[in-house]
Amino acid sequence: MKILLAYYRYSPHTNGPSTYIDTLRKDLENKGHTVDLLSHDQKWLNIQIANQQTADKHRLKCELIHRFQTSYTAKYPLWIYWREMERYSLEQAVRQLDLNGYDLIHCHDFMTGRAMARSKSPRTPLIVSLHNFKFHETKVTGEFDEKTRREQQYMKIEEYLGAMSGDLVAVPCKWLKNQLIQMGVTPTKIEVIPYGIVKEPYTQNKKKPAKQEQHQGKKIILCPARLVPVKGHRYLIEALSELRRDRDDFHCLMAGEGPELHTLQQLTDKLGAASAISFLGKRHDIPQLMNDSDIIVLPSLHDTFPLVLLEGQFSAKPILAANAGGIKEIISDGADGMLVPSADSEALAEKLRLLLDDEAIRLQLGKRALDKAIKHWDISFHMASLERLYERCKAQNRPSHPLSSSTGPDLEILNQIDPGMADDTGFILAGEIPPHLRNQLGRQKHYIHVYDLSGVLLQTKALGPEGAYEFHHLPAGSYVLKSTLESFGNQTICVGRS
Repeated sequence: MKILLAYYRYSPHTNGPSTYIDTLRKDLENKGHTVDLLSHDQKWLNIQIANQQTADKHRLKCELIHRFQTSYTAKYPLWIYWREMERYSLEQAVRQLDLNGYDLIHCHDFMTGRAMARSKSPRTPLIVSLHNFKFHETKVTGEFDEKTRREQQYMKIEEYLGAMSGDLVAVPCKWLKNQLIQMGVTPTKIEVIPYGIVKEPYTQNKKKPAKQEQHQGKKIILCPARLVPVKGHRYLIEALSELRRDRDDFHCLMAGEGPELHTLQQLTDKLGAASAISFLGKRHDIPQLMNDSDIIVLPSLHDTFPLVLLEGQFSAKPILAANAGGIKEIISDGADGMLVPSADSEALAEKLRLLLDDEAIRLQLGKRALDKAIKHWDISFHMASLERLYERCKAQNRPSHPLSSSTGPDLEILNQIDPGMADDTGFILAGEIPPHLRNQLGRQKHYIHVYDLSGVLLQTKALGPEGAYEFHHLPAGSYVLKSTLESFGNQTICVGRS
C-alpha cells in the first residue's frame, strides 16, 4: 500500500505526535508499505512531501493576504482572518503537490485533515487522527474565555469540521472520543486505537543508573514535557519548593523546551528552589533519562493520551500524573502509578513525599507499570489495529462527496460564524533579534514567525539587515515568536494587553 502521512508541524519535531508519526512511518515501511510524509519544512515556509515535492506556502499566503484582506477584515475578527489565511494557504500549497497514486491518506491534525479533504481526489480514502483536543485545551488554559463569541464559534466549528473531513477518525482514548461526540462528530466515524511504543530503548540498559556526580545520593525526579502553560510545570515547581523546605534528598530534571522557560526559571528562583531543579532544554536521550530516574512526573492541566507516560511505564518507573483527559486510561491510581487533581501543588507535594520516602512503593508501582505496558502498549498491538482500520477504510470503496466551494474560501466554516462587522483593534508588534545573534544573519535570508497559542502560524516576516521585524494588524492577545535562526528559540509575547 502506498500511504501519505500528513502533519501540520514540520518533521522531525520533538512533541508527542511527531514521535508517534516517526514510529508509525518506520513500522509501516518495515511491513512493506511505501510511506511518504507531508509537512511544513523546518523553516515553516514551504509544504513538502518526502523532500521531493515542495510548494512555496509563504508566497501563496502573501498573495492570499493581498487578495482577501479587505473582504475578510470587514466581516470577521482579525484572529479569524489570520487563521483563515493560514488554512487557505496550506490548502493551496497542498493543491500544488501530486497526490495521485496514494492508496490512502492519513492526516494527524484537523488542519491538514480539512486541507486534504478539499484537495485530494474524492476516491482516495482519508483518515484523520486527532492527538489532542484544542477546543478543550483552550478552555482549560483560559484562552477560550478571552475570545469573542464569534471567535469561540470559529474555534469549535474549525476542529469539528476537521474531524468530520475524514472517512474515519482515529483517536487514542475513549475520553477524546466522548469529547468529539459531544461536539457533534458522528460516533460511527470514530475508532479508538491506543498508542503503542517501541519498548526496547526503555527496557534495555537496566543497569544501575549512572547519576551525575552533583546528584549522587539524591533521588531523581524527571518531568519530560514541553515548557508550555498547559503542561502545568508551575504547580510542580511549587510542590518541589514545598518539599525543599524540609529535605534535600531529591533533584528534579525538567526535560523539554518551550516559550515558558524564562517564566519558569523566574518562578524557580522566586520560590528558592533553583538548587533542586535543572532545566535541560531539548533532549534526544529521554529513554536514558527515564532509566536513570527514580520518579517520573507529568503535572498537566490538559493532556489527551501522552506517549511519555507509556514510555515511563516501559521504563518500570513509578509515575505521578495529573488526572487530566485520557490519563486515567493509562494509569490506575494506586495500582500502577499515582494520580492527583490538576493544578494542585499540595497534592503533588504529598504524593512526591510518599514516593521519595518509600522505596518499596516505588518498586511495586514500577513493576506493575511495566506489566501493564507489556500487556497493552507494545507497538505491535497498535499497528495491528491501525492496519485493520486502513483496510476497513479502503474496503468502503465509495467516493466521498466533494466539499462545497472546495476551490475557494471554506464557506462551510465561515457561514456558521454569526454575521457582523469587525470591531477589534489591530496592533503592531515590532522588535529585533538579540545583538548576539545578528552575526548569524549573514547573506542568507532569515524570517521570523508569529504563532497563536494553539501553535497555528499567523504571520511571517523577513528579518531586516539588522535583525528588525514588524507585524501589523495583530489582535490583542498572547503569541509565540520563532525564527529560522534556530538559536533564537521561542519567545512568548503579549500584544495590546497590560
